[in-house]
Amino acid sequence: MTRKLVIVFIVLILCFYSLTLSFFGERGIIANNQLKKQLKENEYELDRREVEIENLKLRKQELSTEDGLRSAAINLGYQVDGDDVYVFQSDGSGEAVPVGASASDSGKQVPSFNPWSMGFCLLISFCLSFIITLIIWLFSRSKGQDDDSQQEKPGDTGNNFDFD
Repeated sequence: MTRKLVIVFIVLILCFYSLTLSFFGERGIIANNQLKKQLKENEYELDRREVEIENLKLRKQELSTEDGLRSAAINLGYQVDGDDVYVFQSDGSGEAVPVGASASDSGKQVPSFNPWSMGFCLLISFCLSFIITLIIWLFSRSKGQDDDSQQEKPGDTGNNFDFD
């Protein structure tokens, strides 16, 4: 029975080790799903930045002409010759909120999954295998004591043929 337990223990270690690596290891299912999510987020951020670059290029081309510069100056509040300028005082709220800060902070990253190392997976599989092997040994030991009471006498092999 001891040899069987050793074989069961080794087989259980191999099974649990491969399962823990396939789910929680560096190339496991959970790590791959997390990498896919991160890739989608990175692609979205890349697309957003490419659109932003294109918009900036268009604004640069627009500002290269005199009409574009004049309209930009008017939009920014600069005065043109002959305009009447009116100044209004605020009620003390001089706090300025940066416009670009809220747009760049919108892409918060989700904490990523850290895969388990091979040694940790081996330790987990060793512990699980040891516990299961111990349970099998205790179960077979208690069952073996019940079966010993029903065995025949030692030395009696059951091949006694009396032809009298």
